[in-house]
Amino acid sequence: MRNFDLGTLRSFITVSETGGMTAAANKLHMTQSTISMQIKRLEESVGLPLLDRNSGRGIRPTAEGDQLLGYARSMLDLNDEIWGRLTAPKYEGTICLGVPGDVIRPHIPNVLKQFNRDFPRVQVKLKTAGSIDLAAEIEHGQQDLILTTEVYDKDQKLPSNGELLAVQPLLWTGAVKGHAWMARPLPVAMVRGCAFRRSMIDALEQAGIPWLDAVDTDSEDSTSVAVAADFAVRPELPTFSDPGIEEIDHRGELPTLPRCSINMYLADGPNKALAEELAIYIRGAFRG
Repeated sequence: MRNFDLGTLRSFITVSETGGMTAAANKLHMTQSTISMQIKRLEESVGLPLLDRNSGRGIRPTAEGDQLLGYARSMLDLNDEIWGRLTAPKYEGTICLGVPGDVIRPHIPNVLKQFNRDFPRVQVKLKTAGSIDLAAEIEHGQQDLILTTEVYDKDQKLPSNGELLAVQPLLWTGAVKGHAWMARPLPVAMVRGCAFRRSMIDALEQAGIPWLDAVDTDSEDSTSVAVAADFAVRPELPTFSDPGIEEIDHRGELPTLPRCSINMYLADGPNKALAEELAIYIRGAFRG
């Protein structure tokens, strides 16, 4: 009988996703030589080259490797689901998670998938809203765990229930090949209560650039439509994924925006134990 080793398949998947043996070894907390030996034995066992080491863009799966990749992911997902359901603490209940729309992707979908796999009896109620609104809700006991986007201050000390997850630059974004960024006054599209609004206004006014609100909305979708239609521009984190929107190559004609911190806050309430479990998954996703 011929059987695939699940640990080897996990290494194969990670190499394919990271594009390198070293990166995969770091992510899996293994040595590079161990990863290389696993891949070598896997290729020898199937008698096929599974990874192209000369692609010029890092290590990539071959045509045969792509076929294996889909099956390998399914096998690992099933393995992890079984382990999660058999070994997870018997937590039950509902926890409320609040996340700003601009940091939902790329991490939160996979976080929720993994958490649901490992804690099938726990329901997560996800709400997207602006950071200012979410901060008020956790203060009043309406959220168990929130993420916020805030202007980064290296001297700022977060409260005891707060934790810094990441620091990222803010970028000017607009429609693909758009021209709205050249208009004066500069049309901007931001949801009400956006944490970046004050810093954006300060940057524009210090640069002497007049501006106007192109939309008045609480909906991220509405601002995305306005920006993609080349009606306006907006500040974004580098992880933005809206179709029809790209970082603006303004060649210094728009001011540099401040860096942004992504913070996590836990409420000290009856669901704290559950929220702390979910926080482990979020922390791991943002810190790689």
